[in-house]
Amino acid sequence: MTRDYYHVQEWTPKLKATGDELVAKIHEATPELEVLFMGAAALGLPGKNDIDLDILCSQNNLKRYVEVLTPVLGAPQGLKENMAAWSYMDGDIEIDCILSDPTLPASHIPKQKKMFETLKASPELQSRYAQLKRDCDGLPYADYEAKKKAFFEEVEAL
Repeated sequence: MTRDYYHVQEWTPKLKATGDELVAKIHEATPELEVLFMGAAALGLPGKNDIDLDILCSQNNLKRYVEVLTPVLGAPQGLKENMAAWSYMDGDIEIDCILSDPTLPASHIPKQKKMFETLKASPELQSRYAQLKRDCDGLPYADYEAKKKAFFEEVEAL
């Protein structure tokens, strides 16, 4: 969903519960697929009040799984040969789901998964990331994204 300015919201247990419920619904429809719940909500950190899910499947099966997941997630807003994307609101929570093949060279999954695991393992980095988010409240969204990217590059270099 497009935004002009970044507005941080404190984490709530409702975010995790909503994410866990959605993961369970996806697993009910596709128990054979891995679903990754990553991002600030999964870490218990402040953020955009959104849930980020990555659903992993081979590119060859992508269209079949889009059909299976449509009753759960609705019609995808983006559909390409190598990925499908859903973005919608569930009450006041933004849901972003991507169905893609993590083995493709251009996949964001390996890098994102490594970043998530690094943050998850470090309370100090989580604290810094949460503070960055709070400090960016009210900034133009592009400025927030630039500061977040710089933070992630710093963490990657560790």
